[in-house]
Amino acid sequence: MKTAILLVTGNSLSLAETLHQEMNDSEIFTLEHFPGCTYISSLSDFIEENFDEYDAFIFICAMGICVRTIAPHVKDKHTDPAVICVDSMGRNAISVLSGHIGQANKITQDVAHILGANPVISTLSDNSGLWALDTLGQEFGWEVLVGMSHAYYKNIELLEDDEESDEEEEYNEEEEEEYDEEEDEEYDEDEEYDEDEEYDEDEDEDEDEDDNSIILQMRDGTNYNEKTKEFNVIINLFVNKYRTALLLEIRDEGTDYLERTRPQHVDVYYHRSDMDLSQYKLLIIVSPFMFFDPVIANIQYIPRILHVGLGLALDPPEFEELFVNLVVGAPGKNICGQAIKEVATIDVKRNVEVIKILQKLVDVRFYTAEELSQVEVPNPSTTVQKYMGTPSVCEAAAILSSHHGVLYAEKFKGLSNKSTFAIAIENGYLRQGHIEIVGAGPGNPDLISVRGRQMLEKADLILYAGSLVPRELTFCAKPGATVRNSASMDLEEQFALMKKFYDEGKFIVRLHTGDPCIYGAIQEQMNYFDQHHMSYHITPGISSFQAAAAALKSQFTIPEKVQSIILTRGEGRTPMPEREQLHLLARSQSTMCIFLSAGIAEQVQEELLQEYPETTPVAVCYHLTWKDERIYRGELKDLAKIVKENNLTLTTMIVVGEAIDNREGLSRLYAHEFKHLFRR
Repeated sequence: MKTAILLVTGNSLSLAETLHQEMNDSEIFTLEHFPGCTYISSLSDFIEENFDEYDAFIFICAMGICVRTIAPHVKDKHTDPAVICVDSMGRNAISVLSGHIGQANKITQDVAHILGANPVISTLSDNSGLWALDTLGQEFGWEVLVGMSHAYYKNIELLEDDEESDEEEEYNEEEEEEYDEEEDEEYDEDEEYDEDEEYDEDEDEDEDEDDNSIILQMRDGTNYNEKTKEFNVIINLFVNKYRTALLLEIRDEGTDYLERTRPQHVDVYYHRSDMDLSQYKLLIIVSPFMFFDPVIANIQYIPRILHVGLGLALDPPEFEELFVNLVVGAPGKNICGQAIKEVATIDVKRNVEVIKILQKLVDVRFYTAEELSQVEVPNPSTTVQKYMGTPSVCEAAAILSSHHGVLYAEKFKGLSNKSTFAIAIENGYLRQGHIEIVGAGPGNPDLISVRGRQMLEKADLILYAGSLVPRELTFCAKPGATVRNSASMDLEEQFALMKKFYDEGKFIVRLHTGDPCIYGAIQEQMNYFDQHHMSYHITPGISSFQAAAAALKSQFTIPEKVQSIILTRGEGRTPMPEREQLHLLARSQSTMCIFLSAGIAEQVQEELLQEYPETTPVAVCYHLTWKDERIYRGELKDLAKIVKENNLTLTTMIVVGEAIDNREGLSRLYAHEFKHLFRR
């Protein structure tokens, strides 16, 4: 973010320099000559000439100077830059202008943290802990539609009685612009094909101009006009805490956030049929599908999760017709054009003119006939097979593009039968079953990630590895959640239980020790999920080797001596590849963290002594971060003895190497003469 730091007096130069050091793409402007600063002769002249040239201005001066300087240039909260004022002592950082859209509120928080100052933010939504509806879409990558009902003027009268309103959300009574609800859509086809099809590259210039005007219309249609009175009425209804219905028809990071931070005046629904809108003044929707005549004021956030498969005939349609098909969408499906993320088709259509035009508007993905032919579709065509070498283009392309998501609209024809379309919803976004593989960390419940705990709190089923994961980690489960220990289950029993909950549309957490990607045995689970096209995701965790470094107060990499860490295990019931035998890995004498090997400590010691000196430091760490954690230090020649005498078996980490307890060897990272990208 391009930022101008404006210093009125030299007494506060150190504040300006501190901000400049911490904020990328910033420059200090001063009314006096100082090294490393840009001199300006007049503050008001500089602002007049540069008000539209910077994303943010940070004034270090009295508030009155700041306000009088910017006042003649303030136009509109949707285009004005962020303005922050810091007093000359650095005690307060004040958000002055464009708090939400210009991000002045966020910058104010950043500035306050840098200076140790008090952030002063006056917008009602921030001070009351409410969502900033005007920036919510931007935060989560959603497009936005604003809708009002016949109750619009009634809502205005309702709000006129309110004493409190958000300065950032005030609207201009004289300005009422119309919102263009044109949609950004796509296309698709499948019927009569000719693999020898050619096209004319010398298109008429007038036709090119028409095509470009349509593209601009489509692009403009994807953006709501926040300046309208309707939008501000919606914001005021929300911040003044009138009853609000929240309809979540998909699930993503943003909807998880909304559910987790839901204010008390907001009720959550997942199905339209469950809502009685007569009980509410405002409706907030997160969905890729249109909501017609919702009776009350509403704002819709549209996630870009639809994938359009497109097939084109020998004589493809004009772009105007394709555009209409995309806007209208599949009959009866009511999709929002703004929800289209990608269009996909067969690669032999790459050079068709309408495809070239389309690529200016939206991402277009191409698949070979061989790739498309591997996809099972509901409407295969012998005609398409004959001409294109695959029984389907549009349906198969939509499915592949969506990562085997749900085919929401099966093949349908365009207006002139010159194109066919199919629409799929990207895998993982429908409110259906989902499996989150969560790394529990090394044991202490406090060491699970914030996201990991959030997943546990929302889970309908928690299946945890009880022999390795403390049960305390599941104590945050919500009321009614099912919590099961997988220690006594074989793989098939685990799959059956997870599949049952998944098919019921439930949220499942598979809780693994440490980080699930390190000896987590998740590969066979993911293989099963992939075969059944099940939605899943991995939340990483802190591994026990990291907990060992913390417990030992050791840095496992020593400058100029040890720069590698080996994570491995001894050869027990699971054979080790020949090239990964311990004695071969030991040749580097790196810091070695050995998992799952306490039961074969003698064998481990014997192999390591082939390369490491017998006096090499070792640490045997049992139940790292658990309440009964025990750590034994010694030398490599005594490793087996330490394990045996202390009866150490499961959940034991063996660390070998000179890095243990080392305090020699200094890094040059923070040396004064060591310059790099972030040190100026």
